Amino acid sequence: MGVGVARKEVTRTDVTTLPIKATTVLTRQDLVDLVQGKFIALCITDYYPKWLCEQLCKRLLKLPEFARYLRAQNVGVQRTGMTFFETKGDPRLLEQYYAEAQRMRTTIRNTCFPYLSPIDKLRVELEEVWFAGARLENIHGQPMMVGIARMFEDSFELPPHQDVLARDIVDNSSDGLLLSQLSANIYLREAKFGGELEIWGIKPSYQEFLKLACDDLHFDQNKLPPSQVLYKPRAGDLVLFDSGRVHAVRPSKQGPRVSMSCFVGYRGQNMPLTYWS
Repeated sequence: MGVGVARKEVTRTDVTTLPIKATTVLTRQDLVDLVQGKFIALCITDYYPKWLCEQLCKRLLKLPEFARYLRAQNVGVQRTGMTFFETKGDPRLLEQYYAEAQRMRTTIRNTCFPYLSPIDKLRVELEEVWFAGARLENIHGQPMMVGIARMFEDSFELPPHQDVLARDIVDNSSDGLLLSQLSANIYLREAKFGGELEIWGIKPSYQEFLKLACDDLHFDQNKLPPSQVLYKPRAGDLVLFDSGRVHAVRPSKQGPRVSMSCFVGYRGQNMPLTYWS
């Protein structure tokens, strides 16, 4: 990744000077402020106990389901189970995705037992802090997967991209357009070197993406302006940001870098939040 511009890394001592809010408790107001763009990212520090992060990380890395994304075989990022992004409207892949969803939700929960999994903790807290509640996303009349574990292979990066649910739904099955889509990441193990989360302030439309793209998924970083956030996650952190903003992960070394993640859908302050992977 190579735009030669100066970037300032976010740390816990200077975080208030940059467009990221650091706090210790997940609140409704911070979620509202995030979707309204009052800051680019929200970091809940020490969201999950560090000692438990490493214990669960060791368990999760033993799961045989870890594999690279079907639509990004050249990117050294592995996940547990298929994600909705990989289906792209293919009936066979959609059937596989929904068939695996319940099994993988149960597998992750059983792997973390007797502890509450990081994603289940987030699901409970979203339901409690959001007045209209929160629920599992349901696109085709079937409950979706939520809470994949992700592992970054050594020296690999995740190039600049966007995550937009509407672009992955090709049959108009959505029951309501999202006003905002948040990416939620709970970090279990940090890489010794690198692995920074990088976020740009821009949210290109699909037509704008096509002008800035280097392939069908990723942006050409040489065509992008300087990023606004460069954050080195630490084990136990929960980071949320609008996944429609261009974002990337820098190469990780001496890891692996491991997290659990999902998306959170926002349809308005009086509507339930939804979550999926």
